[in-house]
Amino acid sequence: MCLLIVEIIMLLGGIVTLFRGKLFLHQDLQLEGWRARVAALFLIAPLPLAFLVGFVLAFLFGADRIRGIATIIEIVIAGGCLGGAFLFAYLSRENP
Repeated sequence: MCLLIVEIIMLLGGIVTLFRGKLFLHQDLQLEGWRARVAALFLIAPLPLAFLVGFVLAFLFGADRIRGIATIIEIVIAGGCLGGAFLFAYLSRENP
């Protein structure tokens, strides 16, 4: 349940960033324009991606058999997307 809240917060932050075109991750790490919007896609991705992976796994193996592994997969998806957003932001920042 707590992971769902984290994914919803990431989704809302990603949607706001997508429309505003500005992302402030740190005092020294700020993105604007297309860079912020690409990072926003990383923030939006975990919730739909986790839903899709969970649906496919439940369809293939049954809901009772994937209950434990689904949580681990969801943690990996959320952490990977958050890490991907920070990594993209760090690598694509403009050097002053």
